[in-house]
Amino acid sequence: MTIATLLEILTALAAGTHFQLNGSQVFELLANMTTREKYSLVRGIGWLSGIQLDGFYVGNIPGIERLGIPSLNMQDAGQGFRTTDARMVGQVTSWPCGLGLASTWDADLVYTWASTAAAEFRAKGANVVLGPGVNVNRVAFGGRNAEYLSGEDPALGRELAAAYVAGFQENGVMATMKHFGLNQQETNRNTVSSEIDDARALFEVYYQPYTGAIEAGCGAAMCSYNLVNGTHACANAQLLSKDLKEHLGFKGFVMSDWWATHESSDALNGLDQEEPGSDAGTGGDYSGEWFSPSSLARAGVTGEALDAMAGRVLVGLGSAGLLPGGQWPQKLCTGGVDCQSFLYETNATSQAHAHLALEVARESVLLLKNDGVLPFQVKGATVSEPLRIAVVGAACDAPNHIDEMLRAWDLGNYYVVGGSGRVIPSSVTTVVDGVRSQAQTANEAAGENVVEVVESLTDDPAAAALLFQGGGQGGGRMVAVACGGANTTEGRDRASLALQEEDFLLAVADEAQRAGTPLVVAMLCPGPVTTPFRDKVNGLVAIFLGGQATGAAVASVLFGESNPGAKSPVTFPVSEQDVVAPCRELVCPYSEGLLVGYRALDASGTDVAFPFGHGLSYSTFDYAWAIEPKMGHRSSDAIALQVTLQVTLTNKSQLDGTEVLQVYVGYPPGAGEPPKVLKKFKKVTVPAGRSTDVDLSIDSDDLRVWDNHAWGFVPFPGNYTFYVGSSSRDIRLHTSALLL
Repeated sequence: MTIATLLEILTALAAGTHFQLNGSQVFELLANMTTREKYSLVRGIGWLSGIQLDGFYVGNIPGIERLGIPSLNMQDAGQGFRTTDARMVGQVTSWPCGLGLASTWDADLVYTWASTAAAEFRAKGANVVLGPGVNVNRVAFGGRNAEYLSGEDPALGRELAAAYVAGFQENGVMATMKHFGLNQQETNRNTVSSEIDDARALFEVYYQPYTGAIEAGCGAAMCSYNLVNGTHACANAQLLSKDLKEHLGFKGFVMSDWWATHESSDALNGLDQEEPGSDAGTGGDYSGEWFSPSSLARAGVTGEALDAMAGRVLVGLGSAGLLPGGQWPQKLCTGGVDCQSFLYETNATSQAHAHLALEVARESVLLLKNDGVLPFQVKGATVSEPLRIAVVGAACDAPNHIDEMLRAWDLGNYYVVGGSGRVIPSSVTTVVDGVRSQAQTANEAAGENVVEVVESLTDDPAAAALLFQGGGQGGGRMVAVACGGANTTEGRDRASLALQEEDFLLAVADEAQRAGTPLVVAMLCPGPVTTPFRDKVNGLVAIFLGGQATGAAVASVLFGESNPGAKSPVTFPVSEQDVVAPCRELVCPYSEGLLVGYRALDASGTDVAFPFGHGLSYSTFDYAWAIEPKMGHRSSDAIALQVTLQVTLTNKSQLDGTEVLQVYVGYPPGAGEPPKVLKKFKKVTVPAGRSTDVDLSIDSDDLRVWDNHAWGFVPFPGNYTFYVGSSSRDIRLHTSALLL
């Protein structure tokens, strides 16, 4: 990029609403920098031979103190402030994972969470979060799907990514959208080439979440390990310079994923910063000299090219108010100099943060099936006829092995992801802990023991059967909770979508049926799982790696303390064969085009266990048109107008409840679109027995399709169908409009 191009960027920034600097400030800072200072902004420090040095963050760029430019102290991100050292465990909150946030379908809650997490980052001395992860889940087995906000859908990711970025950056922590691009699997992640020959899928599906982050002013992007159409993502000029910076209009800087830089010339193809840098030598697995001053100079990266790279880094800092005159100019610390107390001694969490972690986890719990067994009916239970709850299965008391995780960076469990997104909790609330606590609360409220918890915390169906058979002794009602889980990690895709306790759950479901004991299965999972036991059980709940509050959140829903309102951001398939598996070959064709996730399953008419957007409530909602749509025929210029759907949502139950109204669009024949495409959603809370009117607006930009010849989005005339539903397969209302 030339200085002229940089001037255009900075001029645009001066008029922007998300960036907290004006363009002339960057030019003034650049003019006062030495060449060595400019080079220092484009290459990380703090690592040696693949080892993060003591007193450094995961990523480190030294500051330029004489100009008031702070160091960039970068930390991962998947479930909060990454715990890279035993001393950090317990000092930060272990939050629900990104997919858990996605299951809330609540941009306001994501913003609140991000604002709170940002406070923890700054308390720990960090001013850059290496998130959000926003990649659309193409591969159901994806090892990092749990980290991503988008689930299967770009519209969901676009809105939640914007909220994430705003929450962090408005609170002094620069966001880093990742992993760009087409990084949908971990299998052969350093060598596989994602092959896509139609840009339409790029711009309509895979780039959309990044567009949301860019619109919110995201300061940085991270390029991925994989190749795209035969060229490494971090060296791909089409991907970084053309698509990201020019067409999507990204104004910040691009950093490499750790050790994803391959040549000094990558700087000429859109890469602005090498991470983690600072390794000696250019050979071996940990080469970190690609962006050293001498290497870049030999590659011709001097003068204007260097100014453009350094200028983009300054733009990123300004996006979060980190430059002089911004909202957050205060120096925190410099990695390797004075960050030890921040990193290893500061307690950044609090009781308020723990409460928010529980709230987010509760809001993420999916109620997938309920034949009336939930919520547990404590009312009416007595000492002589108590409610007996049998908690069975080792996963209900799944361990949180801190020492083992500290020894293996990529080890996860039923509460946290493995790999760079992991935040090790000092303690977790297991499912059985949560059930015990809810039972104690019920007993204290009643003034006597009306709820009894019996346990068999092994995967022994015979032991569970003994509890079921003894459940009716002495009167009372018996219900059972059985647990299963799965874990995931960076660097490997999941080998199977089955829960690790699937055989146990099938057997215990048979035992519960024989005993006449209603059974609820609680699933602790990192993404979609298969559920061959679903027709044998009475209730089914799921939580995507909920962090420290997992069990408390699940129990809160089981007992009705919270009324579930989550919706699944992914499809739960009937069979593993129904969904896309990782490519085993090094050339991976994205031949399905736009048919990603639920779109493909809808197009093929494939049965699913639980559809995208599905999630039950203890409330029952009726949908009706508040005003009957009368759109009919629209003239040729009407496509620039909004289509507003006005829906009356009525809560028919005696409980306040929350529903997510989802708007899907069916395109005209010939448009080449999937049968239904999510375009808008709105989460609404309705008091018991009340109604509320909800406006759902679709504008012309939402309806445009990508045209490779125009290299942009264009209107497509024809008859559109607008569907309003509670999931992708639970459509309650629809209407049509002819747009010409």
